[in-house]
Amino acid sequence: MVDRVPDIRFKGFTDAWEERKLGDVGDTFTGLTGKTKENFGHGSAKFVTYVNVFQNPIATLDQLDAIEIDEKQNQVQKGDVFFTTSSETPEEVGMSSVWTHDTKNVYLNSFTFGYRPRVSFDLNYMASMLRSPSIRKKITFLAQRISRYNISKTKMFEIEIPTPNLSEQQKIGSFFQQLDNTITLYQRKLDLLKEQKKGFLQKMFV
Repeated sequence: MVDRVPDIRFKGFTDAWEERKLGDVGDTFTGLTGKTKENFGHGSAKFVTYVNVFQNPIATLDQLDAIEIDEKQNQVQKGDVFFTTSSETPEEVGMSSVWTHDTKNVYLNSFTFGYRPRVSFDLNYMASMLRSPSIRKKITFLAQRISRYNISKTKMFEIEIPTPNLSEQQKIGSFFQQLDNTITLYQRKLDLLKEQKKGFLQKMFV
């Protein structure tokens, strides 16, 4: 475990950031196992899809699919982190997604694995940090190719992540959450303007 000081930070924080291995502060768990196609598309349980994990730094509730479940599977819990295990390109391996919901009876798809921290992290901080260029570079470096690029849980456990104190994590997490909300707002406005332009073009050039 080593310490470092970031190049920029919020006022009022001076402590060095500890660099801690993922394996030292959490444990992994598997996604769904032993399922066939007959188990999917129905049932009272839900599972987090691969696309949900891949696309979203924070997993969403609107990208869950139904599944018939049994007691042997691992339910996801608030604060869990999901990682994709393989991809056709190294840049897309090990994409992370944080689960921020208290929803029960939800599970993880079989093409990802879960990570459950043993220490407290701010969830918005975790979501932004794990997708930062420096962490993505570490993950990409560890990707191995056979027919596809893959990354193992063992190697992921060796990755060191910056862990400032919780109050600084909360400040950082809130900052990036506000940025994401602003980006989403402007994206919706942009999409609306594009639709308006399309409508004008259709009506003007009949």
